Amino acid sequence: MEDIADTTGFLDETTSMLMCEEKQLTPQKGVEIIDKWIIPLDQAENTRPIADGLKKLKSLLGQEPVDGGAVISQMGTLAGQLIVIAPDMGAEGEMPSLLMALASALRMAGDIPKSE
Repeated sequence: MEDIADTTGFLDETTSMLMCEEKQLTPQKGVEIIDKWIIPLDQAENTRPIADGLKKLKSLLGQEPVDGGAVISQMGTLAGQLIVIAPDMGAEGEMPSLLMALASALRMAGDIPKSE
C-alpha cells in the first residue's frame, strides 16, 4: 500500500472480506490481512493506535484455542477507533466513508451492536 489508490482498494477488499456471508474468514486469513495493514498504519502517529490494536488482534488470533469473545471484543475496539479517526482522514474524498464502512464491517463480522 504505497499510495491512496492502493489503500482505497485494500480498504474495499478488507471490508468485503469481513462482510462475506459465507464466513470464510479464518484466524489465519485474519492474520494475513492484519499483516498487510500493520506497517502502513504504524508509520503515521494518528493511525498508530489502530496498528497497536491490530497487533493485539493478531496475537489473539494466534492463540490455541482462539478466544472468540476476546477477538470479538478487540474487533469492537478497532471499529470504535476507526469511527473516531475517520472524520480526520480528509473532509473530501472517499477515505472517511471507506473507514466508516470498515468499522461497520468489523462490527458485522463480530456481530457487535453499535453501542459497544
